[in-house]
Amino acid sequence: MKIRVKCPTCQTVQDIFQDAPCCKCQNMLSASGEAAIQLYRMGSPIGIAVGYGIYLDGQPMGHLANKESVFIPVSAGSHNLHVTCGMTRRCNDLQINLPAGTVAYAKARIKPGFWTNTIVVEPANKEDMPMA
Repeated sequence: MKIRVKCPTCQTVQDIFQDAPCCKCQNMLSASGEAAIQLYRMGSPIGIAVGYGIYLDGQPMGHLANKESVFIPVSAGSHNLHVTCGMTRRCNDLQINLPAGTVAYAKARIKPGFWTNTIVVEPANKEDMPMA
């Protein structure tokens, strides 16, 4: 499974499969953390071509394609997961509290609305995640 990391030196977000150098500044990136979040974008015919923007604690963490899953190493503690899509800015943010050594699972989907769509980010079980 691809692991989404953000370089602490140059802030570049990239996907790695194991510890690897940053593609921009060559700083060594770690594929592990104290805890982790696995986020899965559920399949949707609405907005398939548009990637969902991922924001973790207000910091951009790249995009999520339709039916894509990413694994994000994080520090233990509380985190806010926010997802946007194009002009759809409304999101039911997910507050996650992670003890060390745990993984939180979440899935994102579009909930169609009368005036605007809302992206819903909700807790999930490991069994809800696609096989890597």
